[in-house]
Amino acid sequence: MPDEQPSLAVCERCGQAHRWTRLAPREVARCSRCDAVLGRGHRLDLSALLALTLAAALVFLIAHGSDLITIRLAGAEQRTTFPMAVLHCWRAGEQGVAVLAAVTALLAPALFIALRLYLLLPLALGRVPAGFAACLRLLHQVSRWNTVEVLTVAALLALVRIAALAQASPGPGLLALGALALLLAAIESAGLRHLWWHVP
Repeated sequence: MPDEQPSLAVCERCGQAHRWTRLAPREVARCSRCDAVLGRGHRLDLSALLALTLAAALVFLIAHGSDLITIRLAGAEQRTTFPMAVLHCWRAGEQGVAVLAAVTALLAPALFIALRLYLLLPLALGRVPAGFAACLRLLHQVSRWNTVEVLTVAALLALVRIAALAQASPGPGLLALGALALLLAAIESAGLRHLWWHVP
């Protein structure tokens, strides 16, 4: 948002409104009433965030298209990808778990990455994408459902438990999930408010 049109930041904890200004790298803005963190200055610029988002899109495809775990038992070998695991869970009668896993670890991250690319690509070219404000609001909601890190930890725990019964080894999909969790955390650490400063 241009300097001549300062925005307002509302504290999510107490509701106090503050006049928002651009933050320097590592600078932290806090609420004057309850001392809650309103925002942080980020060291990554628009091009760096775009590069991270493109990398996240590539890693997302690898994570969900490659084998998560390989299990060997009595000479038989079983490999599975995350979409296949969700399908097996659905067929086993655990529809609630299957839907929750698909939404939080497949659909939400995909939408998060797609919305980020939709916003960052035009801004990097000096244009404002259509529906900019609506996309920011949707991105804020989607980020709450994005739990790739939970899936990664759950897969690692499952791998440890299975290893006691059979020979189990992580696949490239599991390694990609770990990388995806780190990339998404780095992207989310920049927040969304800084994107307004790139609107001409």
